[in-house]
Amino acid sequence: MTSDLTNIATVFDALSNENRLQIFRILVRNSATGITPTAISKEMNDFPRNTLSFHLTLLANANLCFSERQGKQIFYKPNCQLIKEITRFLLSDCCEGGCLC
Repeated sequence: MTSDLTNIATVFDALSNENRLQIFRILVRNSATGITPTAISKEMNDFPRNTLSFHLTLLANANLCFSERQGKQIFYKPNCQLIKEITRFLLSDCCEGGCLC
């Protein structure tokens, strides 16, 4: 249980930054095909690539996203399954275990 709490805290810590939260939302919107760092940067009004790389690395280290190489490009996708698992964990005791909310 402690390791679960530690992992979940790591996820929340990664998402507690406004830029990383915005990046994650962009990843979610592009979850079917993935998105390149260049496209993410453009969606964020030409967000600096070196700073974007830092944030993507933190998200990946928290297991919130993963990358896939396709030719010369790298596409990032969100780990939606992790978010679903955390949501289930957070609501597991809601309404005496039978969440009706």
